[in-house]
Amino acid sequence: MLKAIYSDGQKAGFSYNTGDIISIAKSKPKMIWIDIFLANHEISQEETMLLAEVFKFHEMSIEDCLFPQYFPKAEEFENYVFCAIHGIQLKPNYISDFDDSVYELNIFVGRGFLITVHIEDLFFLETMFEKAKAKWQVDFKSLEKVLYNIFNKVVTSYEFTLEKVDDKIEALEDEILENPETENMEQILDLKKTVFTLRKLSESQQNVYVYFTRSQNEAVSKEYLVYFRDTYFQCVRTNQSVVMRSQMLVSLLDVYMSNVTVKLTEVMQVLTIIATILMPVLVISGYFGMNVEFPEYVFFGQKGAWFFAVGLMIACVAILLIYFKKKKWF
Repeated sequence: MLKAIYSDGQKAGFSYNTGDIISIAKSKPKMIWIDIFLANHEISQEETMLLAEVFKFHEMSIEDCLFPQYFPKAEEFENYVFCAIHGIQLKPNYISDFDDSVYELNIFVGRGFLITVHIEDLFFLETMFEKAKAKWQVDFKSLEKVLYNIFNKVVTSYEFTLEKVDDKIEALEDEILENPETENMEQILDLKKTVFTLRKLSESQQNVYVYFTRSQNEAVSKEYLVYFRDTYFQCVRTNQSVVMRSQMLVSLLDVYMSNVTVKLTEVMQVLTIIATILMPVLVISGYFGMNVEFPEYVFFGQKGAWFFAVGLMIACVAILLIYFKKKKWF
C-alpha cells in the first residue's frame, strides 16, 4: 500500500493511488515523501517498478526491504542513501515476547525524495503523514526535517520502553522485598532478555545515526547536521541507560537470591528451634515408653509417674524457651 505527499515549494498535495504516485514521482517534484507498507511481506509489481525503474534503486536494497535482517546499516549509493533502522512498538505481552515488538524501518533518501518501507503498520508514521498533510508548511518544510522526525521517534521508542522497564523493576523490587516468589525469578529473566535485546539494538543503531552527522554526506544539508547530531547523542545516552538497566537487573537478581536465602534461614531457624524443644520430650517419652519397671513407679506409683513424666517434659520445654528467649533467637 502506497501513500505520498509532495510539494513544489508553493503548495503540497497527497495521494493514495499507486498510478498517480508513480506519475508524480516521474515528474520529479521538489520534494516527495512516499510511504510503502508491505502487507504480508509482499511487494506489488507497481511498487517494484517505482523502486527499481523510477528511482533506480539497487536490487540489494530492495531485497533488504522484503527480507528484514534486523541488523541496522547505512549504505551510500550513487544517487541515494539506504538505511535500515529498528524501533520498538510495544505490544501487550512485550516483556515475554519482546522480539515481536521490534520493527525494521527501511529508508531511501536522496535529492528531493524520501521513501520509507516497512512490513508492520507503524502508527507514528501515520501520525506524521497526517500532520504533514494538515500543516505541510511546518511539518513538510524539508525532507531533512521529516527524516530527523522519523529518527527522533525511533530513538524515543527506546526511551519509552526503558520507562516501562523501570516501572517493572520498581514493582519487582517491592514484591521481592515483601515476599519473594518463584515467579519473580521468571520475570527478572524475561526483563534481562528484554534489556539484552535493547542493548544489542541500541549499540548497533549508533552506526546508522553517526553517518548522518558527517558533513560530507549529500543526504543532509549543513543546516540540519546539528539536528542529526542531537539524534546521535540521544541514541548514545539511550545506550548508556540500557547498560545501566542491565546492571540494575543483575543487582535485583542478587537481592532476590539474598532475600530467598534470608527467608530460608528464618524457616530453618524456626524448624531447628522446634526440633530442639521437642528433643527432651522425645527422650523422656522414649525412656518411659520402655516395657520395664522404673524406680519412679516405686516413688510415685503408676499414676504419679505419668504426672512426673509430663511435668518433666513441660519443665524441659519451659527451660529451653526461656534460654532461647534470653539468647534472642526468636
